[in-house]
Amino acid sequence: MYIKEYNNDTESSFSIKCNKKLYSNKSKYQKIEIFSSDYYGNILLIDDCFMLTEKNSDQYHDGCIDLLTKKKYKNILMIGGGDFGITHTISKKIIFDKLTLVEIDREVINVCQKYFPRFFKIKKSIRAKIEINICDGYDWICNYKSPKYDLIIVDCTDPDSPSAKLYSLEFYKNIANLLTRGGLFIQQSGSPLIHQKSLIKPMTKKLKMSQFTSIETTIFPMPIYPSGTWSFTHCKKA
Repeated sequence: MYIKEYNNDTESSFSIKCNKKLYSNKSKYQKIEIFSSDYYGNILLIDDCFMLTEKNSDQYHDGCIDLLTKKKYKNILMIGGGDFGITHTISKKIIFDKLTLVEIDREVINVCQKYFPRFFKIKKSIRAKIEINICDGYDWICNYKSPKYDLIIVDCTDPDSPSAKLYSLEFYKNIANLLTRGGLFIQQSGSPLIHQKSLIKPMTKKLKMSQFTSIETTIFPMPIYPSGTWSFTHCKKA
């Protein structure tokens, strides 16, 4: 069977040949499905969109970590990222004192821990530095006070979803307030081919209005995402 994702912007579909459905459930926030395939291994779909594959998915995780300007960080905040892909990569490549992961949907963590166990294989000494909070990332940012972070990563779904408020001006202003001077902010920013006008330009404008400088969008290949090319927008607090 072929599992496909339809893209409204391009009016086109991308499909992957799968063997069987391993999991399907509607959580409080979204539909979560897992399929198995020969080429990609297990595949995660959220609300009918491809999110993660067991094999050949390192472009996304490495694409994010390659943007880090240091090899050591004191206090890291991850909004989203319940699949633990980026967290796993950080644990291998970056030294940190503490990493706080804020995921709105506990079901994402539970399902990914079962079907993508590789991303959860983290040394005990490093795992002890990771704190998991199940709550709304927007609310967390609004209510958190201190200590400040020197790295914040937002690994969320696109703004045409419940994640829309994670692309708002108020959210970016609150992010800036929680970053140390010169602190790094990274957020996935969709396809540079499809979302330049609808997402990347408005996002850049809001970041400029929120004490951020050195704003750049970095492109990387991501075969299972619309257009096969994706991006992270990153910047520093002035």
